[in-house]
Amino acid sequence: MGLSAPGLSGAGGGGAAADTGAQALPPALRRRASPLSLLVCDALAQAAAEAGADLAAIPVLLGSAYGEIGTAVEMMRSFGDGAGLPSPIRFHNSVHNTPVAYASIGRGNRGFSTALAAGPETVAMALVEAAALLAERGGDALVVFADEPLPEPFAPARPWVAAAAALHLATAPLASPRARLGVPRRGSAAAAALAPALEAHPCAGAFALVEAVRRGRSGPVSIGPPPDGWVVEVEAGAS
Repeated sequence: MGLSAPGLSGAGGGGAAADTGAQALPPALRRRASPLSLLVCDALAQAAAEAGADLAAIPVLLGSAYGEIGTAVEMMRSFGDGAGLPSPIRFHNSVHNTPVAYASIGRGNRGFSTALAAGPETVAMALVEAAALLAERGGDALVVFADEPLPEPFAPARPWVAAAAALHLATAPLASPRARLGVPRRGSAAAAALAPALEAHPCAGAFALVEAVRRGRSGPVSIGPPPDGWVVEVEAGAS
């Protein structure tokens, strides 16, 4: 597993700094990467290291409700400045799959990668996509969930902090799996206790899932959206 949420600690927090994620990229990419990309690379590096997975070869899936929204809004605002032309770095950093692109380029991974958004159901749909990929191809994959705060004029009434969580999933049993996860299904379960700054996060369900696995809990975990959204059955394994 991997969790990157700068400045947070405790349930659903993490406390890893973006500087940690920067170490997953070569200096040339590090200087150009967006804050969200650094968080994603950090979470992916943590999850891969724990599982002994090769970031140069493993399939990577990103679930993000808003993607590089901060960079995109900043770029659009720049249209009214000077010549009205966007910065080339902002332009290529504004697309939805930017974080997994940096992760892939940084490790020379020419294999499968994808990014998807499904609003409040992003976590569930990213897990469904990962389950479909593994059912078709077997092997293992990394799925990472990430979003950053929405800038004005989109800032919500309940803001959240930038954070990312990653899971290593495999079809074959591992020697010491942390847990076994079911395919997301419709249903409800008690909401997990998360840090207040993550409660309204679009990927809150992913942080709840990581917390359940980390604590060795079994049973259904709500991955949103409440009240009757999606759940994943967790069977705690050897830690």
